[in-house]
Amino acid sequence: MKKLHLFIMSFSQNIISSIIMLIILSFALISMQDVIGQYRYITYSRYIIENQYLQNSDYFMVNMDIMVNDPEGLEVSLNSVKEKISKFDGVEGVADSQNSSAVYRSTTVNTEIYNDSMKKAFSKELSEGVWFDKADKSDIPNVVIGGAVFNDIPIGNDIEIEMLDKNGNKVQQKVHVIGKIGYPWYFADYSTGSDDVSTKDFLIQINDVIFDNDKQTSEILSKYASFQSLSFSYFVIYNKECTDEQKEAVRDYYNSVGTYATYDKILENTNDYIRDNLMKKIVTPIFLLIIATLTLISIATLNTYKKLKDHSIYYLCGCSRKKSFAYLFAEISIVAILATIINIIYVSVIMSQLSAGTMSYSGSIIDYKNIIYSMIYCIVTIAITVILPFIVYKKNTPLEVYRRNHND
Repeated sequence: MKKLHLFIMSFSQNIISSIIMLIILSFALISMQDVIGQYRYITYSRYIIENQYLQNSDYFMVNMDIMVNDPEGLEVSLNSVKEKISKFDGVEGVADSQNSSAVYRSTTVNTEIYNDSMKKAFSKELSEGVWFDKADKSDIPNVVIGGAVFNDIPIGNDIEIEMLDKNGNKVQQKVHVIGKIGYPWYFADYSTGSDDVSTKDFLIQINDVIFDNDKQTSEILSKYASFQSLSFSYFVIYNKECTDEQKEAVRDYYNSVGTYATYDKILENTNDYIRDNLMKKIVTPIFLLIIATLTLISIATLNTYKKLKDHSIYYLCGCSRKKSFAYLFAEISIVAILATIINIIYVSVIMSQLSAGTMSYSGSIIDYKNIIYSMIYCIVTIAITVILPFIVYKKNTPLEVYRRNHND
């Protein structure tokens, strides 16, 4: 009890400065977490795109003004463009999917039918199980799932999702889980039509059920409300024998109905985004962390000199140098420890909400690694703020300080 009282009495002498430092440091760490989360997402998205079968492809984007004014209708127009592209010499296929929705455990989930090119393009996303081409045939549709709502579903299980038939009636459809896309549950998404497209634009964080487009599955799904393909953009994959002249012919058509970005250009834009945007965002939290850390070092050093006289008296009263330094260490490190705890709570709350499916954090990745970064900063900061006072304390023994103050 005396030790606790001694610590509280000592700490209370710097309570205002400690609170200010705690606020600054906590804000800086939380801001850093957001930037780290964004950086991890875009590098993750770059990894996904680089490690699929997209190296020999272009990302095509339809000009919506042309499509809207087409008298044939939007869906017909989009499909006709897609069909024309797929028939060009050198084009292996168009990576696209048909979308609908279903309900699982009272949660609305996205459902997709991947065409052959889409299955090939994104067959390396799985964290568990196998892709369609390696799965055993089943009497019920094989599916690949992902998202918070499916987090507890093991590979090989059968689950039921609620779908609408063509008459609008709710029907329970049993499906067989062959693969899972794990956290952070990002799926391919073609919603962007930007001129400055990068890998960050190709993923979305959702609860998703992916169907194969084999004959058996197509027959089963045909009784449900139609799956639609209204993609205004998609990857066009070229075959290995495609020549530069053939690619130019396809790209000329792109320019007549829209625009496009090459695979290399997408990666270039991604690297530019990391350099130009994220580096700007990280300046403020780094600046705050540096200021906070330097201030902690200064305060720790000043407090050490200020407390030397008190600790010399503690020593004469029977307190060992080790215990005396332990009190000093606690006073110095408490702000960094509390700020780290606040940061860990912040990350933990986000992780729990993501796992429960009560929030989405698209464009960022927050998980236990972010806690590790906070712990590393805490350890380094405490080490730095303690080393200098330790040197001061070591050079000034309690007896020397007492004699000096007594003579004064």
